[in-house]
Amino acid sequence: MANFVRIAHRGASGTFPENTRLAVEKAIEARADMIELDCQLTSDGHVVIFHDKRLSRTTGVGGTVNGMTLAQLKNLDVGAWRKSLFKGQRILTLEEVVRIVGGQADLCLDIKQFPGSPPGIELKLLFILSHYDYLDRTIFSSFDYHCLRRVRELAPESRVGLIYGADVDDDPFLVAEQITASSLHVQKELATGEFLDRARALGLDVFVWTVNEIREMENFALSGVQGIITDFPERFSKFIEER
Repeated sequence: MANFVRIAHRGASGTFPENTRLAVEKAIEARADMIELDCQLTSDGHVVIFHDKRLSRTTGVGGTVNGMTLAQLKNLDVGAWRKSLFKGQRILTLEEVVRIVGGQADLCLDIKQFPGSPPGIELKLLFILSHYDYLDRTIFSSFDYHCLRRVRELAPESRVGLIYGADVDDDPFLVAEQITASSLHVQKELATGEFLDRARALGLDVFVWTVNEIREMENFALSGVQGIITDFPERFSKFIEER
């Protein structure tokens, strides 16, 4: 258990508004080892932390992230949709995230690519993280395996993790070998004994998502996976203390 990785999904998103300063700070308070956040580009080329293509679910405003400038996005509230108490939370840039984390946790960045997304996010991510000396503390993950190939080409030393879910047609083990991935981030329903055995044989770390119940956390810990991705990092900390 000492090396088991506790990954906070979009920060402490089970209790606080996802991908916000508050969610990141609360994940750090819960002693998460790593914080998983979603990255995409604005229309003027800034890397921001936001999950959906469209803004409506968490801002109540129409439009898309890639259709707005950073200045326009900074005017939007991404906290009030969860609770009025959280009103005033703003969309973060990656630079802001690194400063907030301040070396207290590693990062897992889920790279989002949508139709109409500006090109070049991989290079921008690498530049920002290198500038802040955080490249060694970051895993790049994505459902877009072409995007991960570009990361690998640009930064052979980087850590790359394939996200694998029920809607993915590609063979994750084959792709992982092709791009020398270090980890598979797998939907919990697909993390079978056979899957884990194949990953183990290839030397791949396995992180399972999204695991929110303490009993599930214990089961996966005992199965030999390297870590879990959870909306409630505070629950996992409690589980570790109890053990």
